[in-house]
Formats: sequence, C-alpha cells, structure tokens
Amino acid sequence: METNTLKNRASNLPDKRADKEKHESENSKVLSSDRTVWIVFFSLLIDLLAFTVILPLFPSLLEFYANNKQDSLYHAIMQRVNTFRELLGMPDVERFNVVLFGGFLGSLFSLLQFICCPLIGAMSDFFGRRLLLMLCMVGVLVSYAVWACSWNFTIFVIARIIGGLCKGNVTISTAIITDVTTVKNRGKGMALVGIAYSFGFIIGPVVGAVFAKRSSLESGNPYLLPALFAITLTVADLMFVYVCLRESLPKEKRKEGIGNDTYAKFQVRGLGLVYFLFLFFFSGLEFTLTFLTHKNFKYSSMQQGMMFFFIGITMALVQGGYVRRQTPGTEKKTALKGMAAIMPAMVIVGLAKTITTLYMGLTLFAFGSATVVPCLTTMISHHGNADQKGKIMGIFRSLGAFARAIGPFVSCTVYWSVGPFWCYFVGALLFMIPMRILVKLPA
Repeated sequence: METNTLKNRASNLPDKRADKEKHESENSKVLSSDRTVWIVFFSLLIDLLAFTVILPLFPSLLEFYANNKQDSLYHAIMQRVNTFRELLGMPDVERFNVVLFGGFLGSLFSLLQFICCPLIGAMSDFFGRRLLLMLCMVGVLVSYAVWACSWNFTIFVIARIIGGLCKGNVTISTAIITDVTTVKNRGKGMALVGIAYSFGFIIGPVVGAVFAKRSSLESGNPYLLPALFAITLTVADLMFVYVCLRESLPKEKRKEGIGNDTYAKFQVRGLGLVYFLFLFFFSGLEFTLTFLTHKNFKYSSMQQGMMFFFIGITMALVQGGYVRRQTPGTEKKTALKGMAAIMPAMVIVGLAKTITTLYMGLTLFAFGSATVVPCLTTMISHHGNADQKGKIMGIFRSLGAFARAIGPFVSCTVYWSVGPFWCYFVGALLFMIPMRILVKLPA
C-alpha cells in the first residue's frame, strides 16, 4: 500500500511541475505586458511634452512673423482669417485673430493626420510597430529641427506639415497596447494613453511659456530654445524606445503586404462614425470656449490658460481613478455616461453667469472627455486580427483627426451667427446622435 502511495505521488510530480511552469509563464507574460504598456506611456508622455511646448507661443509667434512684411504666405492667410472674422461679425480683437489663426494651423495639422494615420498604421502591420514608431520619431525630430530654423512663416508651416505627416506615435502606441494586452486589462492600458495626453497638455505649455520668456531676440528667432528643447526630448524618447521597447508584433503575425484592406474599413464603420461625430461636436464647442469666457467673463489669456489647466487635471484624475478601474466589457456603458455628462455640461457652460457655475459645467465637460475617447478606443481595439490592428487604429485616429480639422470652424460659424446660448444648447442636443448610434452597436 505504501508502495502504491509513493507511486501516485511520483506520478503527480510532473503534473504539479507543469502547472507551476504554466503559472510562472503566465505571470511572466503579465509582467512583460505591464512593462511594455508603461514604456509606451512614458514614451508618449515625452512625445506630447515636446509637441505641446509650442501651444502658448502662438500669439508671440504670429507677432514675430507679422513683422516680416516680405512673408507673403503669412499675410495671405491673415487676410483670409480677417475676411472670415468679418463675415461672421466677430469683433476685431487681437486675441480672436490669434485663436482663428491657431485654429487654421491646427486644422492643417489634423488634415495631414487624416491622410497619413491609416497608412502609418498599415505599415506597422507589415514592418512591425517598433520600427515604424522610431521612423515616426525621426520624422517628428526633423520637423522640430526645421522649426528651430524657421526665420520666416513659410519655413514654420513646412515644419508643421512635416510634423503632421509623421505624427503616428499615438496610432502605433495604441496598436502596441492592443498587441500586448488581453481583453481584461486593455481598458487600463488605453486609459494610460489618455492620462499621458492630459499630463502632456498640462506640463508642455507651461514649459513652453517659460522658455518663451527666456528666449532672446538677438538670435533672429526668439523661439530657438523651445525648439531645441523639443528636439532634446525627441532624441531622448528615440533612445528610450530603442533601448527599452521590444517588438510587440512578431514576424509570423504580420501582414503579408500593404494594400486596400476593405475588411478593416468595415470593422471601423460603426464605432468610427460614433468617434467622428463625438469629436466633431466636442472639438467645436471646446474651440469656442475661448470666445465665450472672454465675452461673458472678460477672461485674460492667463485665466483661460488656468481654465484649460483645470480641465486637464480633472481629466487625468478621472482617467486614473475612474476609467482604469472599470470592469472589462463595460466600456460602452462608460462611454455613454461620458456623452450623457457632456450634454448638461454644454448647457451649464452656455448659461453660466458666475465663475462657480462655469466650473461646474467644465467639471462635467472634463469627465465626459476623459471617459469617452479611451472607452471607444478600447472597444475598437477588439476588432480585427493581429495583423490588422495597426490599420484599424490608424483609420480610427484618422476619423478623429478629420473631425478636429472641421469641427472648430463649423462651431465657430454657429457661435457668431446665432450666439453662444444656441450654439451650446444645440451642440448639447446633437450629442444624442452618436449616443443613439452607440446604443445600437454591440458592447
């Protein structure tokens, strides 16, 4: 009997050893996945810090380029901006001209993203994520180098065009997170992308403003230091990715060619429409906040900067404390909550007569923004095969970029045509359209 017991124990040893090895292998995969997600987070944060350094410099940049009377491109665009402003009956306020001019440059950048994101995503399916991410960084690095040498506005626009065509970091980053995560923990990874965005748009502009004050007019380009700072960050990011990031898409899982993937486009159709409509309405109303707070509360540029700082901090807290804690499979429900929060937010902001009421609306506004995009991104990441993730993410990001390219100017037209209340009230009601479409889509 003792002999049989010993035999049974001996026969169970291989099973226990196999279970232990399987458990250790699963733990190793989880640790590797977490490591990759955090590497992507820090890489994206560094990239966004470099990208947002320029934001507070636009007023001074335009003043700098306006002094060059021989720069025909600048004066041609400014003439059209003035025509657009006069057509809408906007007051001739320098700050409004700056906002419209910045909106034009932002729309140009977004249109270039609309064109290139699907291609960059498809190329990452074929060549691998790591290589394409590094190539995009090199392209962005070139754009910052051109910016550092932009003695006139034409060269500056060329720098923005290069940057817009090469800015595929977010598309590839979301594809990498999709590669290394499971359905259970993917939502947490996508929320980290949102947190990186929030912190990037909080810290970057502050650094840019500090550098702008320290820049010297003697160089002929007073924004040389911010450009060099962006170059330094991008070089550091490139080295960081080269050393730390492993390829997330093995060769055996890659696509055999770069072609017209009709199936990938079909996969994005429903959620892509929701994403486009949401960002179309959202970006437009966000753009007009500058006009509304100046008109109703006499906000200065500094006060408006603090307002967007508050929105960014609130978004980061919501994404870190709420979105990352959501149960897998509840992304659709959470996105609907976010859209539902934005509707009263817009009405409150449009009707606000006090600062307290305004910030109540902005809090709901930030909550909606922080929840909808990460959840929709998580939902779209579940579609397609491993060799289609880059293309799908690229198309998805492309639709968002197109929405951001046209949304601000459509909303601006409505704002100055019918007034802020009707602009925000009708805008709030329009969010029911993407909500209705999303409700009908499978979770």
